[in-house]
Amino acid sequence: MRGISLLYIASRNIVRKWYRAIALVLAVAIASGALFFGVLMMESVRKGAELSISMLGADVMVVPVGYEAQAKATLLAGEPSKFYMSRSIEDEVKKVPGVAHTSVQVFAGAVELPEIGPEKGFLVGFDPGTDFTVMKWLDGSTGERLDKDNVLVGHAIAASPGTKIHIYGHELTVWGKLRETGIKYFDHSIFVPIDTLYSMVEEGSAQNRALDVKRGDISVVLVKAEKGVRPDVLEVRIEGRVPGVIALPMPRVLSTVGTQMAVLFGSFTILIAVLWVANALMVGAMFATIVSERRKELGILRAVGANRRHVFGLILAEAAFLTALGGVLGIAAGATLFYAYKGMLAGSLLAFKVPYIWPSSVHVLLISVFTFLSALAMGIVGALYPAYTSAKLDPYNAIRTGE
Repeated sequence: MRGISLLYIASRNIVRKWYRAIALVLAVAIASGALFFGVLMMESVRKGAELSISMLGADVMVVPVGYEAQAKATLLAGEPSKFYMSRSIEDEVKKVPGVAHTSVQVFAGAVELPEIGPEKGFLVGFDPGTDFTVMKWLDGSTGERLDKDNVLVGHAIAASPGTKIHIYGHELTVWGKLRETGIKYFDHSIFVPIDTLYSMVEEGSAQNRALDVKRGDISVVLVKAEKGVRPDVLEVRIEGRVPGVIALPMPRVLSTVGTQMAVLFGSFTILIAVLWVANALMVGAMFATIVSERRKELGILRAVGANRRHVFGLILAEAAFLTALGGVLGIAAGATLFYAYKGMLAGSLLAFKVPYIWPSSVHVLLISVFTFLSALAMGIVGALYPAYTSAKLDPYNAIRTGE
């Protein structure tokens, strides 16, 4: 019964000073909304980078010297790039100790697909005979063999299996569609057998002049390491034995994304930390004032039987309720802004060549719980000292000095 009366007193105190309560709730909501939004963004980028590299399935990516930045931009952000080296490089890479398997891809740039809409696709030549990165992501099985005039399309390409498309005057049939990944490199690409790409170039029509690929050109060699061979060890071996190339270990590419994330979100993280500390201090100052204003009230509570634990809990309950309410409002506002402007955010991330994938409902829920608990902790930490001082008040002195 006493617990119920104390909760009632706490609620009445909040209502009585409603302007101060609203100000505190809004301040906590701003900090919580910023925290929720920031963590959600960082989780999107982290998941995007991990999925990009895991879906590629390679331990090392070999590219021409001077084109490592373009290769990373293509892999992580799906940015169309065009750079080439001789396919004979693959034969040299195969001879390197520790190389278990290789496959090649050719980046042929962006192409228009008038049959299916105005959006462009990224044309990529690949070798179906050695591929270990693309065909495993087919959405279902076609039950047929990939023919030279067949292509695979990413999930974002509005074409279903059996659709006829024309690229540089060459008619191709969509043989399969990749599952949705959220990674632009896969979702927005058209994967054509590499020999078909070479044939398109050799047709010599005016329509394919934009293809500056020559037979035997490749853009990257994708490498799987033998069991027990680390990617960084394979990097040193490849660069030592194959001139004119750079070997990019996939773990290092992921660490590069981590650096990019630190640059993008470092200042934002500092701002969130400052807001959290500032709000915790504001809670402390506010409840120190409240304790001073309610000395007589708290003294009467002690005089009629409330012990120190009850008074301590009364102050913490008020602080926890207000900051928890601010946390809920902040989460709602942060989620609304995130989903309302996710298209613009995605474009901004791509401008920094940073991959992203929208987090699942489970991740959003976990981030929401983390944000809520952070807001709750903000109130409890901020009100600890005022609650402690209120619990130590002498009933008689508190009533007398509170007159």
